[in-house]
Amino acid sequence: MCPVYDVTRHERFSPRGKYRLIAEIVGEGPGSAPEGQDPGKNVLPIKVLETLKDCLQCGACGYICPAGVEINALVRSARASYAKELSTPWWLWDILRSRGLTSLLTKLLAGIPGTSGLVWRLLGLTGQTSKDEKALHFSMPSLAQRPALSRRNFRLLDPGCGVDPGPGPRIALFLGCVQNYLYPEVAEAIIRCLGGKVLVPLSQGCCGMPAWSAGALETARELAIQNLKAFETVRPDFIVTGCAACASMIKEWPKLFGGKDAEKELAINLADKVREFSQLVAELKVFPFREPRDRSVTVTYHAPCHQRFDLGGVGVSEELLDRIFSDAFRPMPHKCCGQGGLFSIGNPELAWKIFEKRLSAWERTGSSIVVTTCSGCLLQWRAGTAHQAGGPRVLHLAELIDDSAQKTQSGG
Repeated sequence: MCPVYDVTRHERFSPRGKYRLIAEIVGEGPGSAPEGQDPGKNVLPIKVLETLKDCLQCGACGYICPAGVEINALVRSARASYAKELSTPWWLWDILRSRGLTSLLTKLLAGIPGTSGLVWRLLGLTGQTSKDEKALHFSMPSLAQRPALSRRNFRLLDPGCGVDPGPGPRIALFLGCVQNYLYPEVAEAIIRCLGGKVLVPLSQGCCGMPAWSAGALETARELAIQNLKAFETVRPDFIVTGCAACASMIKEWPKLFGGKDAEKELAINLADKVREFSQLVAELKVFPFREPRDRSVTVTYHAPCHQRFDLGGVGVSEELLDRIFSDAFRPMPHKCCGQGGLFSIGNPELAWKIFEKRLSAWERTGSSIVVTTCSGCLLQWRAGTAHQAGGPRVLHLAELIDDSAQKTQSGG
């Protein structure tokens, strides 16, 4: 089940291997250092640090563990204890906490082509090319010239502007970083699919998943509080997001607060209201299901790990695709794509090996379009197929539904 073990076959990367390392080495505490190291320096062997770093936090191991051991939670805890040695850039959390700083950096970086190595160097990353140095594993996507939250049609839907969404449930959109800064067209498609009446709080920010996965719990808590304040004013019946990982993280927000924290109850309330896009579409039955006229289109679905393991499974998304495309929908076996947030940035070669298996699975389906419902997966597929001759068109489910609906209405 572990994507990393599946491509490395090193026992220390398996769930069992991680558990033993954490229990026997990390679990002994900072005062117990391996032979030859100063116990006062709070250091771990390189291989142990590498093992802690090379975890996707996909949740697969905990999902199937018959003993109920949550290895991903143990890894997060170990990462929190040894954060400095794991070398997560300190400035990353400052950027995530500050929307103003993020917007400024976005404007500065938006003009840099995605194929430029400058972005990689600014991020302090190496090893993004293959060993033979002939080609990039992934193409760094260009940032959107205008983030989603700066767009006029989004601002008009902000609850602070006094817009009445009309009859029906009050739906608030949680964007997430990728849809805000890379693919705002996905957010626009979500709004159109839901009839256009969607509230978009402008003060929202990162869901906290990168910090949560890295063990930076205080940063994750600060980000959650920022979003709780933003969405509390909306009083939504539903919070919809186009990212399964964001939906999963929002459901984790209550864990960031103690029983006496004022934010605890609000976090629980909002966690109950969050829906990944396909879940809300199915629940509200907001889309007229009609087959597209273009019979040459064939579609397969890449199921995000967080949807598979945290949000109740992929049946809803696949049923939607089957109803829309009928015999043009070609299911694909479910596996991780290797994105994992910060994982793919810090481990591009390992992420590529995992993604290659997904490319092989797609080729076997013979489909022309790959659809997903996670921003990270969408990023991974688009970055990984940018230089693939004859590769698939990669779309978010909302984009596919929106595109099909428009073609149906226009008769094209």
